[in-house]
Amino acid sequence: MLVNQNTDINFNKLRPCNQAIAFARVSKDHQAEGVSLDAQIEKIREYCNNRNFSVIQEIKLTESSTRGDRKEFHKMLEFVKKQKNKTAIVVYCVDRFQRSFKESAEIEALLKEDAIEVHFWKDSLVLTKNSPASDITRWNMGILAAKMYVDALRDNVKRSMEYNWKVGILQNKAPTGYINITKNKKKTVIIDEERGALVKKMFEEYATGLYSLKDMVVWARTHGLTSRFADKPLCRAAIHAILQNPFYCGVMYVKGHYIKHIYTPLIDEDLFNTVQKQLSGKATIHTKTEYGSMDFALRGLFRCGKCGCTMTPELHTKKSGKQYSYLKCSHTHGNCDQKPINENLVFQQIEDELVGSFKFSDKALTALKASIREYIQNENGFNRMHKQQLQTRLKDAKNRLDTAINMLFSGVITKEIYETKKPQLDNEIAEIESELTKCTNDFNEIGEIIENIVEIAANAGNLIRSSKTDQKRALLKLILSNSTIIDKKAWISLKKPFDLLKNSNGRTSWLGQLDSNQH
Repeated sequence: MLVNQNTDINFNKLRPCNQAIAFARVSKDHQAEGVSLDAQIEKIREYCNNRNFSVIQEIKLTESSTRGDRKEFHKMLEFVKKQKNKTAIVVYCVDRFQRSFKESAEIEALLKEDAIEVHFWKDSLVLTKNSPASDITRWNMGILAAKMYVDALRDNVKRSMEYNWKVGILQNKAPTGYINITKNKKKTVIIDEERGALVKKMFEEYATGLYSLKDMVVWARTHGLTSRFADKPLCRAAIHAILQNPFYCGVMYVKGHYIKHIYTPLIDEDLFNTVQKQLSGKATIHTKTEYGSMDFALRGLFRCGKCGCTMTPELHTKKSGKQYSYLKCSHTHGNCDQKPINENLVFQQIEDELVGSFKFSDKALTALKASIREYIQNENGFNRMHKQQLQTRLKDAKNRLDTAINMLFSGVITKEIYETKKPQLDNEIAEIESELTKCTNDFNEIGEIIENIVEIAANAGNLIRSSKTDQKRALLKLILSNSTIIDKKAWISLKKPFDLLKNSNGRTSWLGQLDSNQH
């Protein structure tokens, strides 16, 4: 067999890439000018021109990257798959491309096939088939930071909702007997003139003790009381829910708390309490089991690998008085031949898995943290710019409203013109103020959280060995996901981003240059 010694074989050689898709995304039409669709496309065009990429398609999307199934995004990926030539997807930055890990598997598959390259202009990051672990980790950390930013916005919305609940403002649809309306640009709840009287009468009739819930179904149909949501007759369960709802006597039940609301009650508290006494015979009291209050570190963290049921902990005491616990299949779906396993053995396997998975040298940890801080610094700059632009737009809108008022008083415009213009300006001001409340100042905190995640991963084994039971449980709940036990073997599965850090473990390329211009 003859071998040509001069043949240069490189199995990792990348296909040439001469064409690109320019991808731009904003979440809303009025997103800040600094990252508007046109501003993103302009930067991407310049980038493609410098690299002699022929732009075969420009995609401008106004969509959420975290809600829905991102139909247009997946259309773009399908378009790429049909190309005969390798295609570069050029994006302004990581969070314009994705803010969750849902699309990562499909993107990684296309990278491995050498069908695409992904270029992130602002992040100076290029992903290819041969990208080192450091670049993949930067990409994953960028997605994680973007996801945490979205979560921070969601937290701001939650705080707003919790404040509204605290002062008695309803956050969702009013129950049958009330209607949601918008009055003077503010949402409120009023009594439904038609259904409200019937709901009040139903409370009064049931309080007499002469009716069962089945009778009340007939009563509601006879009197024409229907659901406000579907305008259909009320079933037994719907009537039971109405009669148990304290909203009708002036109180909301929110997340386990009773809060006095700001709307007009339909009935008084005495009538509501009388109805509850009539319903009390249907109540069921739930008590905790003997083991329900005990503190087991592995409770609810493992499933049976044979039947899928939860592995539940049990405590046993030897004749010597020494106690030990083990996990056994709960047999919720019937009997299976899963054998109990000692909890200490499971802990040992967890410790071996975590210590073996995360082997970061001090140099590697320092490099990754530096990359995280750089990303957070960039995002802080964008956030400040976005906030300043919103404040400028708010000031401009308020000035235009003041101008309109002055023009009305000066007789420059008529009252009719003013009344047409004012609601538009009020609405614009309300939208900008709402957007400002969602601007987060928590990017530095997000960076600290990500760094803490890296620290936890690097020291997971030591934390398991040294922590108390409640601390172990908190740590394992943070790290483990969908882990199973088969016979005497615990199969450990890690949550994101810990699984991502595991994937970059032990590679010398991880310590390479963090400048991602290599491709």
